[in-house]
Amino acid sequence: MKKSFFLFFPLLIFTMLFCSCTQRTIIDKPDEVMINSWSGSGEYSTTVFLSFDGTRASLDIHSMGGAKTRFYGDCVVDDSKIRLTDSHLKKSFEFDYDIKGDEMTLSYNGGTINLHKKQPNT
Repeated sequence: MKKSFFLFFPLLIFTMLFCSCTQRTIIDKPDEVMINSWSGSGEYSTTVFLSFDGTRASLDIHSMGGAKTRFYGDCVVDDSKIRLTDSHLKKSFEFDYDIKGDEMTLSYNGGTINLHKKQPNT
């Protein structure tokens, strides 16, 4: 009985260690977008923050004068577009994006801003 315990216990610990340190694998552009947080500065000292939490996204815009705008809601990301539906505003916003390395170009209604990758969401 003791022999089986000493064989089983290290195997159990070894299995728990490897199962607990799994990390989401980036397969395509939507995964790359959603696993990271993004930020950047635009015209007139505007700062933009984009982050994801599962199937939800938050887009925070801070202007130089102190005004803050936040769009938060369900999000669908495909290979070229991010669609954010804010349930409080009852409005959807569709952004075009392109990723090159650690930088994403986000476009909406003729305007473009460059966002830089922050740390991965864990």
